[in-house]
Amino acid sequence: MKCLGCKSEIPDNSVFCNSCGRPTKEVGLEPITPPSGSPTEIRAIMLMMFSFMLLFFGFFLLIPAYFIGSSILFMVCVAMIAMGFLMLVARFYILSKYSRKIEQFRIEAAEKIKCKYCGSMNPLDAEICIGCHAPL
Repeated sequence: MKCLGCKSEIPDNSVFCNSCGRPTKEVGLEPITPPSGSPTEIRAIMLMMFSFMLLFFGFFLLIPAYFIGSSILFMVCVAMIAMGFLMLVARFYILSKYSRKIEQFRIEAAEKIKCKYCGSMNPLDAEICIGCHAPL
């Protein structure tokens, strides 16, 4: 493999060039994303599905309740609609709490120093990199 900077020959498993010290790969920060399939994501999807189901059947059964004149069926429909809206509010609360947690994690990650040689994240008071032991 050839170095990107000085074009000298370096071993394939090398992290840095032996001649100029330049890293062999450009390492950047990856965006922080929540893992797919997380319990919070699954819980939010389930709440949305159940709330839409309750809202659909609640509004759908209002028509027969009106024509029959049954106050019990009408109260059941109103309760289903109220539960559907309550589940939507709970879904919003869960997702907003989760997004605040992710944002806090991003703020904590921004308070670190990235090594210009290997790309590892170091504490602000570090003098040498924890990954490659280069001076910061």
